[in-house]
Amino acid sequence: MPWAQVGSRRYYYRSQRVAGRPVRRYVGTGPVAELAAAADDLRKLEHAIAARELKAEQTRRHQAEAPLGALCRLTDFLTRATFVTAGYHRHDRGAWRRCRDFKRTP
Repeated sequence: MPWAQVGSRRYYYRSQRVAGRPVRRYVGTGPVAELAAAADDLRKLEHAIAARELKAEQTRRHQAEAPLGALCRLTDFLTRATFVTAGYHRHDRGAWRRCRDFKRTP
């Protein structure tokens, strides 16, 4: 809580982190404190707007990338199916290798 009231006077404090610990720093009282509080509120509002814009941009990007991801999954599935039907396998998610055919006679 940035405002503290002692008796009839109001004091404005800012919270900061010093060496990983939260510390309250005295800013002032009267018009100076009101101006500092307004500046802090404006900074918080700008930060909230920037965070909302970033979230909206990330949502738009994910929506734009969704069809590409679906296409990649489909082509991976078709590639795997083609290799398996052609007699290949992947050992430990490595390169595709030709399967040994023990039933074939020379």
